[in-house]
Amino acid sequence: MSIEKLRAGIDSIDSEIIRLLNERCRLVCEVGAWKRENNLPIYVPEREHQLLERLTSLNSGPLPREALIHIYREIMSASIKLEQPISVAFLGPEGTFSHQAVLEKFGHSATVQPVVAIGDVFSAVETGRADYGMVPVENTTEGVVNPTLDSLTGSGVRVVAEFNLPIHLMLYSASDLSEIRCIYSHPQPLGQCREYLRSNLRGASLIEVTSTSRAVELAEREADAAAIAGKLAAENSELPVVAENIEDNARNITRFLVIGKHENAPSGDDKTSLCFSLHDRAGALYDALRPFRNHNITMTMIESRPLKSGNWQYCFFVDILGHQQDPAVAAAFAELRQDCTFFKIFGSYPRVLN
Repeated sequence: MSIEKLRAGIDSIDSEIIRLLNERCRLVCEVGAWKRENNLPIYVPEREHQLLERLTSLNSGPLPREALIHIYREIMSASIKLEQPISVAFLGPEGTFSHQAVLEKFGHSATVQPVVAIGDVFSAVETGRADYGMVPVENTTEGVVNPTLDSLTGSGVRVVAEFNLPIHLMLYSASDLSEIRCIYSHPQPLGQCREYLRSNLRGASLIEVTSTSRAVELAEREADAAAIAGKLAAENSELPVVAENIEDNARNITRFLVIGKHENAPSGDDKTSLCFSLHDRAGALYDALRPFRNHNITMTMIESRPLKSGNWQYCFFVDILGHQQDPAVAAAFAELRQDCTFFKIFGSYPRVLN
């Protein structure tokens, strides 16, 4: 077949895609009107999860699965904006990994709202200044993000979704590697490329700043300085990349939580996040975890944090597989509550597998 005929075939398909996208959008507008009439949330994570699962199961290629998901995230982002524009708060400024997570999860049609601290993300959602918030909760290299755990304990928001973002770190500088004397970055990225820095920049001073975007700003001002950041952080910078993918762990992933105000219905493949504290006695934690075993519930994370209310008292943060409405999960929680001085469910939400 000639190139002209091939291109004509593509043009014909594109025309049909545009027609179908607009037909989809007309149905979306009707869905949005129905949701508003019935006072239902515009963003429905369990529906998003089920839709993406169905679409990827239908995909026979050659379009890669990840490309299909990216395309449909933008379609869904534009659709949500047609139903009702939503705003998402995150740890700013723009260009941080939290910003990147918002764009990849909600698409470019969402209104982004950078704030100066993780606690401010929770406040923005609680007060209604933002519809949702995106907060980092753990990293495969550096572990949990304590400010997020602390904010979850004291906040009235709900966890409505999770999102895993692969983290690739770049070294930006106007100087050669041998001339760099100081390196700016957020504490998490500095920890995520500790071995690279030890091997290649042993003599350089490591300076912690509030964000990777701020690191790039500071490195631009000094001839012998560098910044560790992702690609998005330096989008508006002319600093050259001195080294790429300097993270120590090739599977360097940060897990984010989306916080909102509504409860999710079961999706069929969910996680539930909770925290609890216990009476100070021998075997208390062992007894508290027994209901999960007895009801065949898988625990995917456990972390402890000191309680602010007393010395040497701890709160345990746990993720389990299942929805809080599942009979087995509900029964396990009822048994667990009996051993707790404090018990709080943060929310149930669709599980992300990657």
